[in-house]
Amino acid sequence: MSKQALIICNGEPPSRALSRRLARESALVVAVDGGANIARRHGIKPDIIIGDLDSVSRSTLRFFSTSTILYVSRQDNTDLEKALDLLAARKIRKALIISAIGKRIDFTLGNLSVLWAYTSFVDITFIGDGWKAISVGRKKVVKTRVGTTVSLIPYGDCSGITLKGLRYPLKNAMMKVGEIGASNVVRSSPFTVVVKRGKMLLILLDKTVGTGKKS
Repeated sequence: MSKQALIICNGEPPSRALSRRLARESALVVAVDGGANIARRHGIKPDIIIGDLDSVSRSTLRFFSTSTILYVSRQDNTDLEKALDLLAARKIRKALIISAIGKRIDFTLGNLSVLWAYTSFVDITFIGDGWKAISVGRKKVVKTRVGTTVSLIPYGDCSGITLKGLRYPLKNAMMKVGEIGASNVVRSSPFTVVVKRGKMLLILLDKTVGTGKKS
């Protein structure tokens, strides 16, 4: 099993229970700048705090004085990118990212867009209470609860799209940027998404996602 890291960003956090469970299941916990404030509120000790440190409070830095604190001054990439660069350098191939959405729309869209620069190095899942978002790559086989709502959002033109196991299947279809395959439903699990060309974001909406309940 590949080593898994949890990255805590500085957006709207999920529930304390979800945050703590994901931290327990991860071999490495990385707080992205102000994400350390969230980690502190949720009772999670990050192994590493990374960023330009303009959002984390001084008191939080003192509180986590035994954590590794990596100050990275460069401003031509985001603090999340700094964290993902760290994982890539350490050859950590799987990352769960929480608190990546909310507060600022530019950061929300930016965080969801960042993954495309890292999908060849790190398997990234954005996760929150009742949802998760993952990149499809060329093929994704997903095991989840029958009845789960599934949406597909292309980041650019996509072709060769085949959906199996969903209420509305597709075979070798195309989606242009700006088109959204919203509110499909899982009919059989696992279901399969194939995208021969292009970047596709897969979103699962299910109240049991992230809760630890059987899916």
